[in-house]
Amino acid sequence: MKIGENSTAEQYVAEAGRFWEEGDGLIDAHAHIGTEEEIRERIRDGIPSVICAGSPKETEQLKRLFNRFEVHPVIIPAAGLHPWNSDKYRAEEMFPFMEEWPVMGEIGLDSLWCDVPLNVQKEAFECQLDFAVKKRKPVVLHTKEQEAEIAGILRRYPNRYLVHWYSCGQHLEEYLDQDCYVSIGPDVVWNPAVQEAARQVPEDRLLIETDGLGAVKWAWEEGEKHGIMESQFHTALPELTVRSSLEQTLWEVSRLRGVEMNVLAKAIKRNFRRFVWGDNTGQKEENR
Repeated sequence: MKIGENSTAEQYVAEAGRFWEEGDGLIDAHAHIGTEEEIRERIRDGIPSVICAGSPKETEQLKRLFNRFEVHPVIIPAAGLHPWNSDKYRAEEMFPFMEEWPVMGEIGLDSLWCDVPLNVQKEAFECQLDFAVKKRKPVVLHTKEQEAEIAGILRRYPNRYLVHWYSCGQHLEEYLDQDCYVSIGPDVVWNPAVQEAARQVPEDRLLIETDGLGAVKWAWEEGEKHGIMESQFHTALPELTVRSSLEQTLWEVSRLRGVEMNVLAKAIKRNFRRFVWGDNTGQKEENR
């Protein structure tokens, strides 16, 4: 199956659902295009992954990459105008991809790593939220130093949301009150705010992510700066791969929550299915 040729989002979801009866439970709730080797690893190892394109240029890149392969249904494409790009493109330029692909995002607001004026970001953000509600698409959110603002805006656009790599020490309850999913990023091995989120998010809203191997590399290097020793990893400092990153995050989250890794992995897999496809899917998984 090639995504982006004649397949619809509904056909893609049906094909992916057939595959998802298999697999070992590892998922990646949020990532970017990265290298071709990253895509090959996800396909080879059967790791269901939401791959986000944040601009019209990236959507074309992602579409070309998909069309080079008979893409395995573990690769779930997502499109959304990233706040960093909101002064370069119009949100409407992303609509054809948003409509075609199963997930929207990542979209949001950022006053930490971004100098795009907030009024420009908000216009693009709300335009896309409105489109997502009308098209009934789940949305991946980017929130950096705008957590309270975004939580308030979401109340005007009820939908299915994933707050990716939540690292703010405040406002988590405002998202959980709206039944948002929350993914834990690779710095959970050292970041107290991320560790607290890993403890507090209800089991039925918890996910894990890499944000791509470039982000994992950054997170692990930051951990070294903060004095993280190899003994704090569940093995020696692992090789930088999608699987090793997700296993490390899963291990740390299970440790923080006091649950077995395999139990948590099954719960996360169920959550991922519900986020991507809605509450009427994945019923066979519920009793596994």
